Amino acid sequence: MRPETLSEIVGAVYDCVLEPQSWSRALPLISAYGDSAASSIVVQDRLGAGGSIFEHGAEQSFLRLYFEKLVASQAPLVKPVSFDRVGDVATMTMLVGEREPQSSDFYVKWVKPLGFRDVIGVLVLKSGKRVGWFSVVRSDIQSHYTDGDMRQMALLSPHICRALLISDAMELRTIEVARLEEAVDSLSTGIFLTEEQGRITFMNSSAERLLKHGSVLKSMNGRLTAARSDTRDALSRALAHSVAGRAPLMSGQHAIPLPSEEGAGLIANVLPLEWREGKNPLASLPGVAAVFVQDPSHPHLGPVEAFAALYGLTASEQRVLGHITRGQAPQETADELGIGITTVKTHLLKIFAKTSTGRQADLIQLFERSTAPLRVK
Repeated sequence: MRPETLSEIVGAVYDCVLEPQSWSRALPLISAYGDSAASSIVVQDRLGAGGSIFEHGAEQSFLRLYFEKLVASQAPLVKPVSFDRVGDVATMTMLVGEREPQSSDFYVKWVKPLGFRDVIGVLVLKSGKRVGWFSVVRSDIQSHYTDGDMRQMALLSPHICRALLISDAMELRTIEVARLEEAVDSLSTGIFLTEEQGRITFMNSSAERLLKHGSVLKSMNGRLTAARSDTRDALSRALAHSVAGRAPLMSGQHAIPLPSEEGAGLIANVLPLEWREGKNPLASLPGVAAVFVQDPSHPHLGPVEAFAALYGLTASEQRVLGHITRGQAPQETADELGIGITTVKTHLLKIFAKTSTGRQADLIQLFERSTAPLRVK
C-alpha cells in the first residue's frame, strides 16, 4: 500500500475523534487497507449503560459477542491470549492454535456462522469507564492473514487506539463539566467567572438573577461591573488583581462592598482561581477569576430533617423547628400546627437544650450555619 494511502486512512481515523459517525467513512478505508471483507469498532460501557458500534461489511454480531466475552471474562483459550493492555492483538492462530483451525470451537461457533475465515482483533480502549476493540475479518473465500498483514495493521492500530483514547477523554470531560455546571447552578450564591477586564465567561442562575435585578451588579458589553459608579473602580481593581493571580495574603480574596440605592446592598468576594498551590476547583469551567455574591433576601433550602437528626430532635420538635427557622413567632407556629402556645414553648426549650442555644435568634443562627447554600426552586 502506498504511504499516502496510509496517511489518508490515519487522517480519517483522527476525524472520528470529534465526529464518531465518521467511522462509517474510515472503516471502508481500513477494510480495503487490510484486504478485509469487514471491519468494526465496538466501545462498551463497563457498567452496562450502553456503548457504540460501528461496522463496515458483513454484520458481525457473533464475533462482537465473542470479543465482549473475551474482554469481560478472560475465557480460556487454546493459547493464552490476554486483552489486558491497549494494543494487545488476538488473531485466529492465537485463539485456536495452528493445527486444524477450522475444526476449533471458536471457528465453528463464532467465526463460521458469519461466513468469515480469519480475524484480527485489537484492544483499542481500556479506561475506567469503557472498553473497546477493533477487528478486521476475511471471508471464507479469502486467505488467512499473514505476518505481512499483521505488520501492516501494526502501523495503523496505534492511531486507532490514540483516537479512541482522546475521544473517550473528551466525552468524560464533557460529562464532568455538565455535572459541575449543574451543581454550581443549584447554589443560592451568585457565582461569576471572568477573564481580562471583567469579561464574564460563566455565571450560574443566582448570578443571572442578580444581574437582572441590577441594583448592585450589571453587565456592560459582557463585562461585570458595579451598578453604582462610586464602587466600580474597587471591583475593577479586584478583578484585575485576581486575573493576574494576586490576592490578599491572609484571606486569599478581595471583599468589595456593593451598596445599592434600595438598601445596604451586598458584599462581593473576588478571588483568583489559580493561587498559592495553583489548585483550581472550577478548572473545567471557563474563567481565571471568580466573584461570589450571596443575596440574603433569597433563602436557602433548610435541611430541617438532617439538622433534627444531628441533634436528636423528636418529630414534634422538628415540626416546630421548621416553622421557627422560617421566621415565624411561637404564636404563629402554634396557630399553623394547631397546638397550644405552651406546647410550642415547651418544644422550644427542649430544642434549646439539645442544641446548646439559649434563645430563638441563636437557634436560627446555628441552623443557618448548618444550611447548604442551595437556591429555592
